[in-house]
Amino acid sequence: MKQKIIAVIPAYNEEKTVGDIVKRTKKYVDEVIVVNDCSKDNTEKVAKSAGALVLNHTVNKGLGASLRDGFETALKNGADIIITLDADGQHIPEDIPKFIDKINEGYDFVLGARDLSKYPLIKKIGNFFLNAATNFISGTNLKDTESGFRAFRRNALEKLQLKSDRYQIAVEIVFEVGRNNLKTANVPIKVPVYIKGVGVIDGIHNFAYLLHRRERRWRDYIADVKYVLKKWL
Repeated sequence: MKQKIIAVIPAYNEEKTVGDIVKRTKKYVDEVIVVNDCSKDNTEKVAKSAGALVLNHTVNKGLGASLRDGFETALKNGADIIITLDADGQHIPEDIPKFIDKINEGYDFVLGARDLSKYPLIKKIGNFFLNAATNFISGTNLKDTESGFRAFRRNALEKLQLKSDRYQIAVEIVFEVGRNNLKTANVPIKVPVYIKGVGVIDGIHNFAYLLHRRERRWRDYIADVKYVLKKWL
């Protein structure tokens, strides 16, 4: 039986890039859902013209709310595999087969790992520490927890209890993946353009959000450290 693959693309004022991203994504998936987060430009029109199903927010709700609405619709529409990628051009749709192959190998959650060699130094440092902190709290071993290029198996996504409305969704997804002991993998992805994205303050907010989501004992953290070090070494 053929798997149904649906891509979810959150978008806010992305009229210049969303059409091309949708067209290229459609080559690898059965359906593309663009969640238009109350854009002030022609994002909705361009995305529809490119062949996407567009969900519109009448007020700006944030990245987390956009992804959650996209996930809900993808599951209702019968998705077996759900892909997320950005509308701004920093993710290459041609990398999608890598994610699908990993899911078909038996993984529940696949995360794209960016090559940060061309990123500003402050971004590299911030990404390193936030990535380490997220893995530490979540008990996971993922290389790029802030990456927005992901794939989920349907039954894995259904287990995640996602609540965040904004940028915290990235680390919340990883947290939930760890909480549910899902089988995870990374795949390398190309990043043709640098988009500023999450800043230092956002990273601090994300870390605080994770601490809020889970009250833990010190021995739980010690177990996480041992787990991460075992995977890294």
